[in-house]
Amino acid sequence: MDTNVQKPATNRWLVIFGTVLIQLAAGSFYAWSIFNNGFMLKTGGVPTVVNGVKKIVGGLPAGSVSFTFTLGMLALSLATLAGIPLAKKYGIKIIAIIASIVYGLSILGLTVIGKDSSIWTLWLLGGVILGAMNGVLYLTTLTNAIKWFPERKGLISGISVAAYGLGSFIFKFIDQAVAGGAGAVTGANIDHVLTWWGILALILAVVGSFFLKDAPDDPKLASASVVSSSDNDFTTAEMLHTSQAYLLFVCLVTAVMFMGLLGAAVTNMASLGTHSPADVATWGGTTAAATFVAIVALLNTIGRFVMGWLSDVIGRKNVFFITYILQLVSLVVLVMTKPGSMSMGMMYTVVIVLAFCFGGNITVFPAYVADFFGLKNSARNYSMIYQGFGIGAILVGFLMASGNPLMPAPVTYSNGAVLTQNFTLVYWTLIVLVIISLIIFATIKKPVKKA
Repeated sequence: MDTNVQKPATNRWLVIFGTVLIQLAAGSFYAWSIFNNGFMLKTGGVPTVVNGVKKIVGGLPAGSVSFTFTLGMLALSLATLAGIPLAKKYGIKIIAIIASIVYGLSILGLTVIGKDSSIWTLWLLGGVILGAMNGVLYLTTLTNAIKWFPERKGLISGISVAAYGLGSFIFKFIDQAVAGGAGAVTGANIDHVLTWWGILALILAVVGSFFLKDAPDDPKLASASVVSSSDNDFTTAEMLHTSQAYLLFVCLVTAVMFMGLLGAAVTNMASLGTHSPADVATWGGTTAAATFVAIVALLNTIGRFVMGWLSDVIGRKNVFFITYILQLVSLVVLVMTKPGSMSMGMMYTVVIVLAFCFGGNITVFPAYVADFFGLKNSARNYSMIYQGFGIGAILVGFLMASGNPLMPAPVTYSNGAVLTQNFTLVYWTLIVLVIISLIIFATIKKPVKKA
């Protein structure tokens, strides 16, 4: 044993504590769907019953308001390309503090949305700025945390990404509690809810930022239990000259597309599979649907922690084989079952499996990229491959809307139900992509850096 190797001077777990606080704040963005109706009502929408179904007529269009989140996902991934180099140049703490303040202020800025507001104002504040700051906070702190624990990359990724998922789960209940009554965000209370969200997220993120410290590039300076891996450290340019980078990009796009099913679309997906056409459009507003969404979000979070830890034990590739095969089986069940004929128990099983596996996949990817291309440049390298996140989010958004997110075409299913979400197209596209991803994982080999 080398007695000259000293333990790191920094308490690494304090860095993880700060990271968790920031991830909780950043993850709150994923509770966006509960604000859609509120923005429509505040901008002039009026609740109306059409053919026995409650709808909001007027105000900003529903498709345009919900597209704000999709736009945010694209801004999130693109912003990581700038956030990682800035954190490298100025330090993780400074960048995190600035991003935290802008993130909180952009939420507070959403209170200016009113009857005369353009959709472009909502897209700028709630999509571009909020999404971009979310991406900077998420990926810079995640990759920094992993570098502090080179011997436990999967576990630390699991803790960090689980906190990100937990942020949505916790803030959804906080937002509903602040809204009062039945927990619905309306035109009358949306500003109050946004103010609380903005202040709490800002405080959490700023406080967490003060616990951050830049991880050393050399793994042995972070942990005495590992040796330096400089021989396997690819620069971003070197990584982009390997086929593995593009193959992993395809696999990440596939993994992220499941977010489209598990986000705002999950209640309609469950309703379509288990209810008659007359009840499909109304089940999403019931208490049972809210419980369903909460359980899905919880299993998503649990999957992030469990599969991150398991990837350190059985290997990242084995975890991907487990998750992608389970997702493939779940998709086959969905396409083979006639709409309206699935039991709620089976629907719970299918969606819980999809949520658990999605959480695990999105957690293991940064550690897998670090395994392939080294830790030294892992933040910049993963920020490039992470662009698959934005591509996957946009792709599933267009597929779900049959090619037009702003004016989705109605889709008539075999049981007569009519929705503007094309689940069949998404299911079959994902089946093809999951099979391709499994072939990639079966054949891909760790790249060898040229001397």
